[in-house]
Amino acid sequence: MNDHLKTSAAGLEIIAKWEGCVLKPYKDIAGLRTIGFGHLIKPGENFPDGVIITRERALEILAKDVEICEKAIKRHIKVPLNQNQFDALVSFGFNCGVGVYINSGVAIAVNSGQFDKVPEKLQEWSKARVNGTMQVVIGLLNRRKHESEVFMRPVDVAPVCDPVVAWTKESLIEAQISLKKLGLYGLKVDGIWGPGTSTAIETFARDAEVSLANPQSGVPASLLQLLRDKTANC
Repeated sequence: MNDHLKTSAAGLEIIAKWEGCVLKPYKDIAGLRTIGFGHLIKPGENFPDGVIITRERALEILAKDVEICEKAIKRHIKVPLNQNQFDALVSFGFNCGVGVYINSGVAIAVNSGQFDKVPEKLQEWSKARVNGTMQVVIGLLNRRKHESEVFMRPVDVAPVCDPVVAWTKESLIEAQISLKKLGLYGLKVDGIWGPGTSTAIETFARDAEVSLANPQSGVPASLLQLLRDKTANC
């Protein structure tokens, strides 16, 4: 079932929006070497420290990484899906693990043809353990809402892609100058990410109602453009 489907370019951008992108090797919170959109560097892969890849290369790596989700969907989802439904489920499984395609409420709703219940079941996966208790995490909730919207979107409606732009020193300097003009940033303009820049960016994004997944790595292109537009005449 659904053997003809692959994650579309728009589907990869959905995942990219929420995963964030780092174009050179770094260590994740578990101390594992990582690059691109959360790709764990495997033995034998040639990503020496200091190398910088392009965003296009990072998307190519992501396309390979999501194959595990694609195969799991084709194995466990027993009803035909359209491209948007497939993309939304790939994003969901990439974030929460391919076990969600087996016995989650989402899988049950999909396999029973109750597509109208999928958004509700997706939002049940918006919690994480914080200080020992399961709590709704706003980033997860926003991702589930986005996946729900994509799942329910008719295939003849063009998706709106808002790619995440990785920070460079130059773009951080530009952002800091703009944020300073708006009164959101009062520290030195140095092109270095720190708590002051983080707070200012998150405040601006919240006021603009733009969701951020991992702002230290990068932000949606629309947010940078909105920041430019807001300060164009300052």
